[in-house]
Amino acid sequence: MPKALKFYDLLNRLPFATSFRGKVVFAVLVSVLLPVMAMEIFFIGFSSLNGKELEQAILISGLAATAASVIAYWALSTILRPILYTSRQLNHFLNHRVLPDLPAHYRDEVGSLMSNVNYITRSMQDLIESSNQNGAIDHLTGIYNRRSAENRLKDSIELTRIRQNNLSFAILDIDNFKTLNDTFGHDFGDTVLRQIGDMLRTNVRRTDWAGRWGGDEFVISVQGSEREASAMLSRICDVARRELFVAPDQSVQKITFSCGVCEWQEVMDSHSLFGKADEALYSAKRSGRNQVQVWSEMARA
Repeated sequence: MPKALKFYDLLNRLPFATSFRGKVVFAVLVSVLLPVMAMEIFFIGFSSLNGKELEQAILISGLAATAASVIAYWALSTILRPILYTSRQLNHFLNHRVLPDLPAHYRDEVGSLMSNVNYITRSMQDLIESSNQNGAIDHLTGIYNRRSAENRLKDSIELTRIRQNNLSFAILDIDNFKTLNDTFGHDFGDTVLRQIGDMLRTNVRRTDWAGRWGGDEFVISVQGSEREASAMLSRICDVARRELFVAPDQSVQKITFSCGVCEWQEVMDSHSLFGKADEALYSAKRSGRNQVQVWSEMARA
């Protein structure tokens, strides 16, 4: 944890300050009310005021504190509004690939942030479009498409054969995705697929890769044993369960995966490796979905 973020991290643990706006309210109340409370303690315990004069002093300080809190909250909210707006625009780009058009004429840190977001998102968009033109990337999810995934799997097997290390291959299928599509429409289905693509890119290690095999089926190649791959898949499934998928009616939908994983053996080519991972996937579906099945454990059963 960077030192500069330690106090923010402390605020984030408070039950009433989990949102950004909640932190602003807490900061305003503490910075305004603590001095006022100290002043009122002084009036009551140490000043020569008494009776009506004391009541008036406490009333005036209380009204002043209320007015100061409202003004401070309004001022802080106004100053922080560009940051919140930038965050919303960035999320819109990540979820819908709509480029932000942020004002960049401010000459302070906020202006620098907006300029950087404009530059980075446009660079990312150019990179995605360039990759799509080369036919390697799935346009919806931003990860490898099926043709690229098939080629990468063959390359991964050859590299593993040369290096004599471990390789595991996993297939992930979204549980009840057709029901989501039928209930909320294909636009929401595409949003779910985009979010999952982002989630896989974020949670797959640099040595590994992920692809969209087709429809609601994804694949992950893991440089490691079945045990390592199974642990990674479990983490990804946990992340998916915590992810918020907001439907058009503003209801929050939960997404789970059925997963099958198989560790490559010397006698396997890419087709047989995929086939065994696929067997494990269907075993996970038959066993109630929302779980990871390992092919070697099935074979021993």
